[in-house]
Amino acid sequence: MVKSAVHAQQQATNGLKILLGKNAISQVQAVWRFLNNPDVTIKELYEPLITHLEKEIPSQCDKYVLAPSDWSHLDYKKHTSKKELKSEKGKDTCMTIGYDYQGMIAVSDRTGEPIGILDHNLKTADNCYSTYDDKIDMNLTHLEELRIRTKQMSDTLKTDKRIVNIVDRESDSIAFMRGLDEDNQLFLLRGKNNSKVDYYDKETDTTISIKQGELAKKLPLGKKVKRIKYKKKSVTIFANECAISISRDATKMITNSDGKKKLQRTQGKTLKLRFVVERLVNDKNEVVAEWLLLSNVFDKDIDASSLANWYYYRWKIESYFKLLKSSGFNLEEWQQKEPLALFKRLLVVSNACILVWKIANDESANAKQIRDFLIKLSGKQIQKGVVFTYPALLSGLENYLTTLDLLRQFSVEELFKMRDELVELIGLEV
Repeated sequence: MVKSAVHAQQQATNGLKILLGKNAISQVQAVWRFLNNPDVTIKELYEPLITHLEKEIPSQCDKYVLAPSDWSHLDYKKHTSKKELKSEKGKDTCMTIGYDYQGMIAVSDRTGEPIGILDHNLKTADNCYSTYDDKIDMNLTHLEELRIRTKQMSDTLKTDKRIVNIVDRESDSIAFMRGLDEDNQLFLLRGKNNSKVDYYDKETDTTISIKQGELAKKLPLGKKVKRIKYKKKSVTIFANECAISISRDATKMITNSDGKKKLQRTQGKTLKLRFVVERLVNDKNEVVAEWLLLSNVFDKDIDASSLANWYYYRWKIESYFKLLKSSGFNLEEWQQKEPLALFKRLLVVSNACILVWKIANDESANAKQIRDFLIKLSGKQIQKGVVFTYPALLSGLENYLTTLDLLRQFSVEELFKMRDELVELIGLEV
């Protein structure tokens, strides 16, 4: 029975483990009923996330809410009993089986720290479960869906701060950029080396069409932004920028009625953008990384250094995915067979993420003591020079809540008596 209870706990855990008392199995069953209850809707579980953001954004952000977006495959090859599993070939030609998760978080423009979760999507073979729309077209590409999502989020979130959408290299699509611009959405996107832009060359006094990678070579290092750790080594961020425009046609692969594919070209508005080159330089003055950024944020108070900082903050969504998956909630081990139940559980877990972030960002008098306590309780090794990590805070909080539950079931005297009996059992002295 103990073994079964532990196994049930592992299956039912939502990150902060269910605190198993004498009715462990009944607690697991209650969670199952909750997640599969049709009266528990996505909308109801999502409302606290938006309420939290609307409460926190005024004090956490200056003028903008940074909104990093990303996609992550959820691997369920070993969970064949799950319904609506997607099967497709990945980049390395290996078959991927599972779901696709799409998320967007809110990050402070002042500190770069995460505030909350803006939305969730879970795409299966048959449906797209979402916090913003229950009828998403399954044929939409990532960027086509994201354009709709950014507009919807801007309309949903009640705030006087402008949302700046931050997306990685996949977003270097003129169709996507024109769409966001048409919807009056701000963006900071990572560009590709081979994408062409129009640039006024002072040396020749002409506007030239040039690849972004070649244009980057024309710009010197620029202004020093900050020192950071990159791949466990100290580097310095430098940023420089110039004005560009993009007038090229949008392209899309379409399938004709005869089944043949062809490239469709669509003309569109010329976009005037800021082109920012962000370089990471080590102590040997070697460029170890270079990011080409495109933005329509034209604000005299936001210089190239600010935009470079904002893009650096994008890694927060990577750490969020890591917290959901391998270093926290073990999302790819969840046993729910129904994708809707799994999606509901993901919304519940979101609140635990927010709690961890609040503990991490708390500046009150005893916050440091609480963080130090949780780190010690976690038992996790922390890299030298790092004060805490989100996974360690989560693990410490989990252990703390479990300890509190034990103290409800056993007195301190009983706990020490059991310790003495164990010590005697193995023949040691206290």
